[in-house]
Amino acid sequence: MLDLPEFWKSLPQDAELKRKYAQPAEYVAQWLLPLGAVALGIVLLVTGEVAAGLLLLAGAGALGFWFSRLAAAAEEARERWARSLYCRQCPATFLREDAVSV
Repeated sequence: MLDLPEFWKSLPQDAELKRKYAQPAEYVAQWLLPLGAVALGIVLLVTGEVAAGLLLLAGAGALGFWFSRLAAAAEEARERWARSLYCRQCPATFLREDAVSV
């Protein structure tokens, strides 16, 4: 068994396995939309549109929570990739803690 990141680095740039076993992409959350919704929600609250302002603030909070969960899932996938092993006999990948030596 080989360390997956090391195996991936050893592959030629044009190898098909280089794309297949590449590290998962990093998720970059776009915080402009939730922040804009929060600002607009506050403006609506101040101008007297309480229901619309609260609805917009709640939606911005939910969107921010969703973005943070997506970022956490992407980070976990990247960490899992870094801990993975590659078996050259069966070509499969395994987490280091799940691998069994033979």
